[in-house]
Amino acid sequence: MQNPKTNKISSQSLHKQPDFLRLFYALIPDDVTNARLQECQIHVSGKKTPPENLHMTLFFLGNQPKRNLPALNRFLDRISFEPFEMKLDKIGYFPKIGLSWIGPEQTPAQLARMFEDTRQFLIPAYLKDKNENFRPHITLARRSSKAEIKMETPISWQVSRLVLMQSISSSEKGNHPEYRILHERKGFNSNGIDHSANAIRRNT
Repeated sequence: MQNPKTNKISSQSLHKQPDFLRLFYALIPDDVTNARLQECQIHVSGKKTPPENLHMTLFFLGNQPKRNLPALNRFLDRISFEPFEMKLDKIGYFPKIGLSWIGPEQTPAQLARMFEDTRQFLIPAYLKDKNENFRPHITLARRSSKAEIKMETPISWQVSRLVLMQSISSSEKGNHPEYRILHERKGFNSNGIDHSANAIRRNT
């Protein structure tokens, strides 16, 4: 299975990048969860999200000056969280943008705290406050139509990977963007054990 590119960004390669980077913080599913998400995609119409692009956006940063990248990475390094379970038990639809998604019926307390901590860091230093409601979801398909789908067996996702990701638009119209992981934070339990060690998807 393919994975978003996790190559270390060298100072030389950064120098070649544009002055602004399209960035977002996201949670990355493990192999098992990713496979279950692909099964759910069978039941929705539209342009399916490629397996390597499946993620849950924690906070969208938009176009950020490249000079902000070190501070955004340091914030990720300061976050300390234990892996937590998230039940993906609701398939929904955003009619205005034709997007089918899956997410939790009830937002886990750990995820809500992570979102609020990130929000307080970003606003107003890096973003204007839009007062938007947090609706955690994973995009299954775009250009989709509404379908009445009930989750008979919820997906139990052990959340353990938080990343800063760059979105790079394709030069070919209609193609999916490339998502590149610039920095990563893994969840640790109180004993300092990395729960995500067996959950990281293979790099290609």
